Amino acid sequence: MANAPPHYAWLWDVAMSNEEFDAILAGQITRGAFDTNWALVRLIEYAPWRELKCRLPRQLFVAHWPAIRNRVRSAACREGMEFVYARWHGQL
Repeated sequence: MANAPPHYAWLWDVAMSNEEFDAILAGQITRGAFDTNWALVRLIEYAPWRELKCRLPRQLFVAHWPAIRNRVRSAACREGMEFVYARWHGQL
């Protein structure tokens, strides 16, 4: 996004650049406990829907959702992502 802030708003408590988050999300790098699963959960829980739609990697999400679904704390958020998973996984 052309006018992206220096750090994504959902990384308020983590010293990490947007580029590093994107690389972790894509599975290109890990940094300690910060791995693709962490990045997916962080994105799902804290990013606005507009950002989530743009940044959620479809194949990675479909591959990782069964392992991370229970890490998403909000029931409403989990239900919404279950719908996305079913749709992308070809179940709907």
